[in-house]
Amino acid sequence: MTNKERLRLAFKKHTKWLKSLGLRLNKYGKVITNHIGYDFPNYKVRASIPTSDRISGNTYKKTYATRIPEGKTISVAYNKGPYMIVDAKDFKTMGRKV
Repeated sequence: MTNKERLRLAFKKHTKWLKSLGLRLNKYGKVITNHIGYDFPNYKVRASIPTSDRISGNTYKKTYATRIPEGKTISVAYNKGPYMIVDAKDFKTMGRKV
């Protein structure tokens, strides 16, 4: 048996098996189906999903303006602690024992 004959015989057996399952076939042996497919699912998301971390009101960043009085300056006072407003006359002796 040639290869072409074996393929033709296998095709006939396969067609017979498909018909035994109750499928309709066209003249080329393809299954005829009326099923075109399913609709494409809708994956759209709401624009704003309600959550518990919503912040209401104004959320702008506050800015603070400080004005230093005349004759004062900002520096570490006496070599300790945070920055403080000190007199300008004490600026040269800051951090030293006088």
